[in-house]
Amino acid sequence: MNIHTFVDNPKFYGRRRGRKLSKSGQLAMKYGKDYLIQEGNISNIFRYPKNIVLEIGFGDGENFINSAKTNPNSFYIGADPFLNTTAKCLSKILQYNLKNIVIWPDDVRKILKFFPRKSISEIKILFPDPWPKKKHKNRRLIQNEFIKIIHPIIKKQGTITIATDHDILKRWVLEKFQNYTEFEWIAESPYDWRSRPNDCFQTKYELKSINQQRKPSWFIFRKK
Repeated sequence: MNIHTFVDNPKFYGRRRGRKLSKSGQLAMKYGKDYLIQEGNISNIFRYPKNIVLEIGFGDGENFINSAKTNPNSFYIGADPFLNTTAKCLSKILQYNLKNIVIWPDDVRKILKFFPRKSISEIKILFPDPWPKKKHKNRRLIQNEFIKIIHPIIKKQGTITIATDHDILKRWVLEKFQNYTEFEWIAESPYDWRSRPNDCFQTKYELKSINQQRKPSWFIFRKK
């Protein structure tokens, strides 16, 4: 895949909208619009003097919202193309009056090119769609092109954390990152990838995975 096509004309697979937004969801979209990133104002985010964390695919927002609440000295960018989850997170942002958080309600690949070099301290991708069928492997977010795009925007010694409970995606992630020598896998024992990192919060998806006797893994890669 051509890297310019991957960034400038990404193909999105999956749903963007679920059930009709509830009244509270509609109100959140109306009153929380100042928390939504527009391409024209994205540069304002990087004037922020604190650590910036990018979470890709924040789902119901358990980790995303709790991280912002717990770490007021960091700034959080969330990217998720699903309208219903965006509305749900905006509702929580307004409820807790959070000031260190913004949302890009679309495919993250559309804005990565606007990120300054060495601007992101950490990227989190928690339980992305594994697209397990071989014929769908090109739909997975973690691709060689994706790693090449995120490498320049991560600070030196910055990290990317990827969680998955799917064996096919576990092997895929390790293969992709170990072939890209500018990142090193932070793991000294099996415990390191079998345990949720201290800076990640349990999500509904993780709990469901454990209850169904699947084994989540947590891979952390550090930029050299």
